[in-house]
Amino acid sequence: ISFEFIKVKSYVNASSTGDVRISLSEEELASFRGKDLLIVEDIVDSGATMVALTRRLRQYEPASIKVVSLLLKKTPRSNKYVPDFVGFAIPDDFVVGYALDYNEVFRDLDHICIISETGKKKYAA
Repeated sequence: ISFEFIKVKSYVNASSTGDVRISLSEEELASFRGKDLLIVEDIVDSGATMVALTRRLRQYEPASIKVVSLLLKKTPRSNKYVPDFVGFAIPDDFVVGYALDYNEVFRDLDHICIISETGKKKYAA
């Protein structure tokens, strides 16, 4: 068993930019060839980021890809992507805490909560 940490970013403020950035190099991605991958995700919102990530990873021919997510947001913006394993389904609100951030803030909370409109304005990028 080995671990790789991949930073995947597609949000600024509370909106997806549509641009999915992956922190690994081509050489690092190529090392996944023939391996079974388990992606551990904090939240799946629209599903666009995970679809883009798994599509990119498949280019490197892993043996398999499975996705587990702590949270799955029930939103009309969803592309209907559902991870292989889900902890909790949540309503269509922007949540922070327990490693979930809003512009790099609130990641260190020991609980998950909905950020208010006041909080969004105060911590906007």
